[in-house]
Amino acid sequence: MFNIDSRIGDDGTATLTLSGQFDFNAYTDFKPYQNQVLETPGVKEIVLDVSKLEYLDSAALGTLLLLREKAQDKNIEIVISGAQGVVKEILEIAHFQRMFRLEG
Repeated sequence: MFNIDSRIGDDGTATLTLSGQFDFNAYTDFKPYQNQVLETPGVKEIVLDVSKLEYLDSAALGTLLLLREKAQDKNIEIVISGAQGVVKEILEIAHFQRMFRLEG
């Protein structure tokens, strides 16, 4: 199961907290949240809190790369926060530290 919580702060930071398993089937759940934060005026940074994420697959990695591309077009920075365990390993194997700011 995949869940998303969304919060947009007054400081221009939108936080998407992802939990469960982010896989191919989760894209349809993720897309509306992605579009919301990308279209919200004043958003300068999107934090993807993955501290509660148990797993992500190659489709999820591709989804994050598409988000990065769309965000770059709007000068929005993407931060991936709280990666641990297998999620951190997958992000490191995919060299996401070269394309995203990874924190904690």
